[in-house]
Amino acid sequence: MVVLGVDLRASSGRASAIAVLDDQALAVHIGTFQTDDDLWKIVRAYRPTLIAIGSPVSLPEGLECLQPPDPAAPKDSQKRGRQLELELARMGISCFFTNQRSIIRHLINRGVKLKRKLLKRSYPVVEVYPYATKLILFEGKVPPGNNARSLAFMRQQLPLLIHGLEPYLDSLDRNACDALVSAYTALLHSRKETDVLGDPEEGLLVLPRLPR
Repeated sequence: MVVLGVDLRASSGRASAIAVLDDQALAVHIGTFQTDDDLWKIVRAYRPTLIAIGSPVSLPEGLECLQPPDPAAPKDSQKRGRQLELELARMGISCFFTNQRSIIRHLINRGVKLKRKLLKRSYPVVEVYPYATKLILFEGKVPPGNNARSLAFMRQQLPLLIHGLEPYLDSLDRNACDALVSAYTALLHSRKETDVLGDPEEGLLVLPRLPR
């Protein structure tokens, strides 16, 4: 059994990161891909039992796509976001809301389409949020920001969770770390060591088990 984590970029013009772990949390593959077809080749090679994508992969109920809203429409007529994002906000975890005014609209659209493609090929997909996962796993100790300090922290902490990272540590960047965190969340989910936020009809977010 292997699980696969994806740190998706908004455009295929920029490399997205990918990580594959086996059922013993051993890093089997860490790399990048550009297009959805490139990702599909990796998926076919490893045939994961679960794929975790670290970006929104569903839309708020009632929306078919994220086309920019009519400028004349009042802002309060737009849905604020999905239920899972409202729940994250209540937990004090910041996130981008999935709506027509979102600044990550292109990333959301790509994530939604990618999930549909993978499900069509019978690969189960879950949505994860690496930032939230890190806050839970490391009890809020992750240095803020995407900087050298936070990267050094992740390079230090990830080998405590994932085996076989030593050859990769010096080359791990933020995107590769997030792909590993996504894959590790998928592994926890396969072990039934997770909680979920959101509405099943709209979309769920998988997180490491929350403190009781």
